[in-house]
Amino acid sequence: MSQAPKTLHIKTFGCQMNVYDSDRMSGLLEVQGYRLEKDIRNADVVLINTCSIRDKSEHKVLSLLGELRPLKQKNPKKVFGITGCVGQRMGRTLLQRVPHLDLVMGPDAIDRVGQLVGSVLNEGKRVLDVGFDTDRKRTYSQPSVIPRAKPSEFLTIMKGCDHFCTYCIVPFTRGREKSRPIAEVIQDVEHLVEKGTKEVTFLGQNINTYGKGTPETLAQLIEAADRVAGLERIRYVTSHPRDLGDDLIAQFGSVSKLCPALHLPFQSGSDSVLKGMSRLYTQQQYLEKIEKLKRACPEIAISTDVIVGFPGETDADFKETLKVLAQVEFSLVFMFKYSPRPGTRAFAMGDEVPESVKDERLHQAQVLVHQILDRQNKNLIGTKTHVLIEALDKKAKHFSGRNPQGKIVHVFNAGSACIGKTIEVEITEANGSNLRGYYVGALRAERNQPFVSATSFS
Repeated sequence: MSQAPKTLHIKTFGCQMNVYDSDRMSGLLEVQGYRLEKDIRNADVVLINTCSIRDKSEHKVLSLLGELRPLKQKNPKKVFGITGCVGQRMGRTLLQRVPHLDLVMGPDAIDRVGQLVGSVLNEGKRVLDVGFDTDRKRTYSQPSVIPRAKPSEFLTIMKGCDHFCTYCIVPFTRGREKSRPIAEVIQDVEHLVEKGTKEVTFLGQNINTYGKGTPETLAQLIEAADRVAGLERIRYVTSHPRDLGDDLIAQFGSVSKLCPALHLPFQSGSDSVLKGMSRLYTQQQYLEKIEKLKRACPEIAISTDVIVGFPGETDADFKETLKVLAQVEFSLVFMFKYSPRPGTRAFAMGDEVPESVKDERLHQAQVLVHQILDRQNKNLIGTKTHVLIEALDKKAKHFSGRNPQGKIVHVFNAGSACIGKTIEVEITEANGSNLRGYYVGALRAERNQPFVSATSFS
């Protein structure tokens, strides 16, 4: 009698790269016979893919591990593993602090996940694998594992970062910059398209320097992806203002499949704070990049990251941040209070800004940003846009996707046959950061119905 396959549940915290890493681990383990399980309580193997960019993220992971302890007591054979940046940063300390934890592994161990989980299951070992890729070459190869594909997919094309911003833990958890060859990346893109993907988002911590130390560049990769038949949209994250060259800026006006959207973190509007962060650009230089982008592509939507309360930040410094937010009018802003991370240079600076001041500054920035986003979204009511439909929402109320600028759009009269297709949508409502509308191509009789669950309007 054959043994039932082991079940697997992966919970993901953090950035798009972690989402991609989780999908990759899932694919590698599925090939070895593991079956995905939605309920964490019923899975034989539970992997928690973690983010270490902020202190709060680590606390969430440790809290979750505490909540899961009764499951281990109930079933001692159940396997719990920590992967990702928290695993890399804390390493053996995690195994010591959490007795019911079986596996700790870093991002570079992903391709060994089957072997590592097998050691726990078959040999009863507690396993630690947080070694870095010590090869000094600037390239690396990543075997393709694509068991299935969604309409929009992430694809990691490089790893690591060489900038060492004073607040950032990434170089210590992800290592130095290495890039995958263009030919290998394009092969993955082609495989994704064959399985139904229409939009690819290339991922890298400092993606503008893709190909560093090699003859290949990000601009060349974008051009190659633009030639892939069946691919409709290309995006990439995350960009560094210092490394966003004129060749990349010009592509927003010349490469047909490159979406008019860019995530370009400015972090602070203050030159003195930027210097303390070691960001290597000034406010003026950042704004000059924004102007170039808007000249190349007037309809471009620019999103960003902001940190408030960096050590030494004054009220005057913070006003410069508000100035940039008001001037650029970003399409989306991710705002965070400064979080000191052990091992970074900023950690030694101390945390001079009181928590109450951080809270107040964050609130001021949020109010400003929400006003801008509300005005932007309301201006879109009555317009039409093209939306790549990605999925039906969990409550079966609407289908969702993104327009070329990356705005989430909920469509209330699409059918299931629209998933994976780009349809024209008339925007009728703005709700927070999301837009709502109706499929223009639907039958007129269905236009005013709130939702049609399975009808094809294609």
